[in-house]
Amino acid sequence: MFTVDPKSPLPIYEQLVTQIIRSIARGLLRSGEQMPSVRELAGTLLVNPNTVSRAYQELESRNFIVTMRGKGSFISDIPLSEVKQAAIQDPLTRLCSVADELSISNEELYQLILHIREDSSC
Repeated sequence: MFTVDPKSPLPIYEQLVTQIIRSIARGLLRSGEQMPSVRELAGTLLVNPNTVSRAYQELESRNFIVTMRGKGSFISDIPLSEVKQAAIQDPLTRLCSVADELSISNEELYQLILHIREDSSC
């Protein structure tokens, strides 16, 4: 279900956070659904359990999951609109930073986004 790329500049725990949020936004993970245990997911991905634990802590601090001692971690009941906004916020922030570096105006950026969406049939 989840994958990590050790060559990515993004830390593994952030890769997991991003993938889990996107899975919630796409409806692949639903409210109340139990997440794999930290050890289980770490074993599947061949990563340190502390990495998965850090991802879960980040997701919990952002209210995407709820952890119940002795029972595990579960997808929280968060409005889908909030999940979708969270899923796109980081990439948009990075895009805006690049646009600022290149002195691309908001209007130019908006037109580029529209053009790309039209061309790629998003």
